[in-house]
Amino acid sequence: MQNHWSNNHFFHLDKPLLLGILILSGMGLVVLYSAGNQDWDLIIRQIIRLLMGFGVMLVLAQIRPQQVLSWTPWLYLIGVLLLILVLIIGEISKGSQRWLNLGLFRFQPSEMMKLVVPMMVTWYVTGKPLPPNYGRVTIAILIIMVPVTLVLNNPI
Repeated sequence: MQNHWSNNHFFHLDKPLLLGILILSGMGLVVLYSAGNQDWDLIIRQIIRLLMGFGVMLVLAQIRPQQVLSWTPWLYLIGVLLLILVLIIGEISKGSQRWLNLGLFRFQPSEMMKLVVPMMVTWYVTGKPLPPNYGRVTIAILIIMVPVTLVLNNPI
């Protein structure tokens, strides 16, 4: 069996998954065209966003899962610090204080944490015996509750 991360392939992509994403994106553009009063400017802006997203996906797909797992505690810590920063200097938009203004763009740390929290729980339980004891479950719940509490404390 050949290692998926061997040097024989330049891009590490799951082709069926990529095809599914492309089909869903195309269908979404059709729906947006119909719902957006057939506004081509709206479609072009969305295509630009999709291309940027596919570019990020292509870059991230090249990172080994073990490397991502080793970065996870740092990503979690940075995410928690950003959530605290939102409480202190966050911008209000659409009635809630959830955004950080980073100059070129505004950033919502809670969106990042939607990915990082499950990664952190995975990092914590990886290699530990199953079934988990009450202590490990409690720590996993705390890993989840810290960012949840910070998001819930953002002024609405």
